[in-house]
Amino acid sequence: FLDIQGITREQSGRYECKAANEVASADVKQVRVTVNYPPIITESKSNEATTGKQAFLRCEASAVPAPDFEWYKDDTRINSAQGLEIRNTGSQSMLMVANVTEEHYGNYTCVATNKLGITNTSLYLY
Repeated sequence: FLDIQGITREQSGRYECKAANEVASADVKQVRVTVNYPPIITESKSNEATTGKQAFLRCEASAVPAPDFEWYKDDTRINSAQGLEIRNTGSQSMLMVANVTEEHYGNYTCVATNKLGITNTSLYLY
């Protein structure tokens, strides 16, 4: 059996067990080890925006299972509507503003969650 004490997410991957003796040919089995962990923000990008133009904010989080994302502006949750679009692709989330107005400038919060935890980061559209 395989016993990994104090396992970390870096130890995720394929492991191989090989049994051999003089009587029979070697038997090889592989097992995939997945280490679950809560979200960790790995990258976030604030952005300068020009009124009347398109702008975006980007947030990336590492997690297993994959994170779910939510966006907030001044503690109010944002949904894809009224010129705003949220695009989530795996470990990355983007908040797109189709046509920047003065009310879009300010502090935004990207929240990443999975069943093991939650984390967030602040981004600015300025």
